[in-house]
Amino acid sequence: MTAAVTITLTRYAEPDALVAEAIRHAVAQEGVTGEVLFIEQDMGGGITEAMFAGGNLAFRMIRGELRGLSHARNLAMDEAAHGNLLFLDADAMARPNWAAQLARVLDGDPKVAIVGSRIVPGWPGAPPLWAKARVVADQYSMLDLGNATLPYHRVVGAAFGVDLAKLPPHMRFDPTLGRREGKLFSGEESEFCARAVAAGLEIRYCGAACVTHVVSPERTRLPWIARRLFYAGHGRAVLGGAPAPSRKPGLADWLTLPITLPPYALGWLKGKLLG
Repeated sequence: MTAAVTITLTRYAEPDALVAEAIRHAVAQEGVTGEVLFIEQDMGGGITEAMFAGGNLAFRMIRGELRGLSHARNLAMDEAAHGNLLFLDADAMARPNWAAQLARVLDGDPKVAIVGSRIVPGWPGAPPLWAKARVVADQYSMLDLGNATLPYHRVVGAAFGVDLAKLPPHMRFDPTLGRREGKLFSGEESEFCARAVAAGLEIRYCGAACVTHVVSPERTRLPWIARRLFYAGHGRAVLGGAPAPSRKPGLADWLTLPITLPPYALGWLKGKLLG
């Protein structure tokens, strides 16, 4: 039986052309039925429902000014027409079988409630040297553990899926985490995954479900990555515990420590001081 899915995405500050390309990849998904739900937060944006008529999946749009990414995701959980809800960033280009692969993993095990994707970069040119560090790749929302399907402790927000029927009732993303008000907060997916595991559910990484995450030129510059690391440290402090890498540091992590540690540490300290 063909799986039915709702694919959802929302805009942060991405331009119309980039958002439209991400939606085109979403509505062209193969091997699934269902819909693409676009939550439009830019009241002056040029995206319309007519632009995506006739795709493999139906296209639906909700317009509304929301306070952040977690609010948009929670709205999608309330509005989704199908239980397999797949989240995409508005600058993530999904391969044609991305949705089918995520649905396969979610439907294949009654304990698996969350599944993450393989997320590879789409650089505007040569990647910056510091991007080789794993901690920096995390800030770009990249994750590449190969092509296999395997247990993992979290997902990366650029592309992942949940089975709404398996989650605890009314489980939602923490609105105090995630991008909001022009600030690059993060941590909402990790906190969400931790609650799911505490409820006895499991998480998988699916390497066969792949997206290309487009990196804008602005994000290849040091000021952006420093700002992103500051908010990553702040989010870690809010979640509690000491700073810790999501994966074992590699050589590039140690070599770039003078660049990555100061803004992260400052953000963590600010988060601790603010409680």
